[in-house]
Amino acid sequence: MTGGFSLKNKQRIFTGLASLTLLLTLTQGTNTAQASGGGVAPEQVEQTQPQATEQAQKNGIQLTDQKPDVAPVQTENAPNRVTTNFKGDPKTEMAFNWFTTDKFDDAKVWVSGTGDFSDAQVFDAKTKKVDSKYLERDENGNIIFEDVKKDDDGEIIKDKKGNETINGYYTDAQASGPEWTAGDVHGKANLTKQTEYTYKAQATGLKPNTNYHYYVGSESGPKSVVGQFKTAGNKDDGFKFIQYADTQNAYWNENVRDEALFGADTLNQAINTAGNADFVVHSGDVVENAEVEDEWKDLYDRSQPSFMNMAMAPVSGNHDEYALDEDDDKLLGSFNDHFNVPKANNAVNGGSYYSFDYNGAHMVVANTNDNKKDKKDNPKEKAIGKEQMEWIKKDIKQARENGANWVIFNLHKPMYAHSFYFMGDEDVQKVHKELAKQLDDLDVDLVLQGHDHVLSRSKVLQYSNTKNSFADAKVEDAKQETGEDGVTYYDNPKGSVYVLPNMGGTKANADLGDSTLKELKHFRPEFKDLTQKQLDYFHNLFAVGDQPQKTDAFDIQHMKNRDHVNNRDSSDQNYAVYEVEDDQLKVKIYQLHGDIAQGEPRSQELIDEFGIKKDK
Repeated sequence: MTGGFSLKNKQRIFTGLASLTLLLTLTQGTNTAQASGGGVAPEQVEQTQPQATEQAQKNGIQLTDQKPDVAPVQTENAPNRVTTNFKGDPKTEMAFNWFTTDKFDDAKVWVSGTGDFSDAQVFDAKTKKVDSKYLERDENGNIIFEDVKKDDDGEIIKDKKGNETINGYYTDAQASGPEWTAGDVHGKANLTKQTEYTYKAQATGLKPNTNYHYYVGSESGPKSVVGQFKTAGNKDDGFKFIQYADTQNAYWNENVRDEALFGADTLNQAINTAGNADFVVHSGDVVENAEVEDEWKDLYDRSQPSFMNMAMAPVSGNHDEYALDEDDDKLLGSFNDHFNVPKANNAVNGGSYYSFDYNGAHMVVANTNDNKKDKKDNPKEKAIGKEQMEWIKKDIKQARENGANWVIFNLHKPMYAHSFYFMGDEDVQKVHKELAKQLDDLDVDLVLQGHDHVLSRSKVLQYSNTKNSFADAKVEDAKQETGEDGVTYYDNPKGSVYVLPNMGGTKANADLGDSTLKELKHFRPEFKDLTQKQLDYFHNLFAVGDQPQKTDAFDIQHMKNRDHVNNRDSSDQNYAVYEVEDDQLKVKIYQLHGDIAQGEPRSQELIDEFGIKKDK
């Protein structure tokens, strides 16, 4: 879009009980903008206004010398940020997590098999005080930014005392354009602390293969709306689940791109398409910055109808432990404050790893944030600490001994992905090197991944460390047959299939596509010795490898001298639906298109479908 800014009103509707509706002012354009709060056109602003940085000027941001009044954080004592999670035996147990501003000592969850709660079982909740941090906002709900002095690399310049030079203030009422949504334009936002309480409850003694209704809250105070979940059934009962990934809701886009809306819609579309899914796997990076509570709350509020009616198995992503300031310590407890999942042992860092059995399938959730250096558990700073690696091997071996029909491995940082990111990210390479042989030896059937924000689906892969396989994999010559449903099934493969369904949010990464060997080496100098034969070999590992968003931002000319590109304005999201029977597993990957932030209708396409058959 070119020309001046135009202002329009946008209504943000939060779906939680006791929801808050804010009228926010947005701008669409790239050159000039109204200052927030005053309603004064840029040409009418007094010339005594502070001079903005070159970056701010370029994007038409007008500064004020006086900081807008900071509005108090909105309190909410109706249960919010509610999730239903797996903890214990899914046949007889279910776990719950929620937040309130004030403390309620009589917090509980009510569970009913009839739906009228005449038969309600009541379970007490454990309460924990947390210091949530929210963004400073003006009275209209717009985020307040400081325009600070930066160097040529975009880093904030500080004086000898560590103080920043503030050129002036503005709000995201002026925000628009691809630079803003990518995170390249916005200034420094500040956080204010708000004491809140998080609650964890666990229902036990439930009946297998049963639909339950529930609500959470206080016996004497506010309660949530009624939600639903289903307990697991018998070993050979069929079931269905959904996978989506990387909603990665970013605070600076809340009033511009509305990433939370895309994340919520992706899951809602998946639920509607699946029809009767039993649970959902979120493959990590729920938010952009774990420290910014606005990001969690915005996404949870938007997604509440889905979250309240679908049990979730969350996977911890690297962004789910990030502080707002990258120089600050990571928030290792944030993931577990927002989900009620097991902590497997003391090696947990920034998340959890756990497993559960569902109708004969063994679901393993690994934690790729377990990469912090530790003298005892992780002295070489590997992707996976000693305790977690031993737990993975023991857990899967035990599952096979117990007769699991399927072993499905879930992690955030991928084992195999058709992306520039995969080819050079050190952490991803560590995961790949440490787990490829292990999962092959453990006879894992399917690996669900996130992190790389591309669409990738491998062929059946087996571990290989031959000279031509820098990716430590070879394509298994597995027998294939067409089922009565018209789907092509791998028949009793020995290897694993790796699935990465792009992202549920708006942040897209560049895939390898048709990039030449020369181009790849330009971006990834560590592959200077890579041959065309090896690159072709890598391409051949994938049945699907694509970035659905087609943009000039991923063109080689635009990517010049950059190691990879994130483009945060995608309207193409993906999810996968898994249909599991005792001896058959079918995967359908769908693609959504349409800018719902601009009111465009959403279209959907089934873009990949395959299956796996195994003899009992």
